Amino acid sequence: LSIAEENDEIIPPAVAIFSPSKQEIQQKSKATLVCLASGFFPNYLSLVWKVNGAQRTEGVGTDESATWNGSTYSLTSRLRISAQEWFNPLNHFECVATFFKNETLESIRKFITGDAG
Repeated sequence: LSIAEENDEIIPPAVAIFSPSKQEIQQKSKATLVCLASGFFPNYLSLVWKVNGAQRTEGVGTDESATWNGSTYSLTSRLRISAQEWFNPLNHFECVATFFKNETLESIRKFITGDAG
């Protein structure tokens, strides 16, 4: 971990969620959602998954450390769910990226809803 200097610019992440592949759903009856936080600095960032507002830890895999891209960092987290859970348009999947800005915690949230099929 790098310690941010006081005058270092804090760059918030761009957060995106990617839908599961149709191939995975057809072959494995599972769906993996991917959350990518990219372009942030410094590397203090946590990614949390929420399903319908409740934090989900089961089926979650997050990179152990952020990847340095020369000037900024990126971090990826995956949420593996059942195809049944994905094909419910009432389900709300949210990725929350939390980071420090001016000594306060800030969050950027992105969400995707289940596929109506």
